[in-house]
Amino acid sequence: MSSDHLKRLVAPRSWNIARKENVWTTRPMPGKHSLEGAIPISTILRDYLKVCDNNREAKIILHSGEVLLDQRVVRKPKTAVGLMDVISLPKMKAHFRTMIDNHGRIEFVQIKPAEAKWKLVRVENKTVIKGGKTQLNLHDGTNILSDKKVKTGDVLQITLPDMKIKSTLEFKEGAQALITGGSHVGSISKIKGVEVTRSTKPNLVMYDEFQTIKPYTFVVGEKKAMVALPEVKV
Repeated sequence: MSSDHLKRLVAPRSWNIARKENVWTTRPMPGKHSLEGAIPISTILRDYLKVCDNNREAKIILHSGEVLLDQRVVRKPKTAVGLMDVISLPKMKAHFRTMIDNHGRIEFVQIKPAEAKWKLVRVENKTVIKGGKTQLNLHDGTNILSDKKVKTGDVLQITLPDMKIKSTLEFKEGAQALITGGSHVGSISKIKGVEVTRSTKPNLVMYDEFQTIKPYTFVVGEKKAMVALPEVKV
């Protein structure tokens, strides 16, 4: 049971689920996102979007092809959904972007149909492969080939489902960034500067009132944010 399930009481703090209603919840498939940074699609349908009452109903909805993840049909209940992923429910004409709130919890922000046709992905790494092409390794576990000049920490706006680069948001001074960890998690602020550390520790990113490490910085716009934050919940 432990490989497929997870005790609700020890589920990641990023999961905003009732901890005491049931003992077990679904464990997401390993892969795209980390356990801390992802929730299984069946749990989202039941506990967040409230489109079904239990796991069995969630499976029926998924198996019938009524749920899209990044504009592709998803049928496996344990499919991991994480930051910036787009969930679409065509029958309900509803679309949601995966975000984090000011408690560091994963939440789902309803978006317009046009916004569901793209997502933002952060470049985590770059690899030169055969033929001299550059493979970009993205925060959601996917890779794309590109000849564009991008740096680690830059964010790409890609079209869905074909994953073509629509625009590049540079990691630079003046850019708007979503803070994904630390005490200012879930806020969007303007980058004021970067302090390069000479040790193995991550570089520091400066903002108006605070600083944080580069891995907690996710660029979401040049002058203004392209994504909306979840409504603040107590």
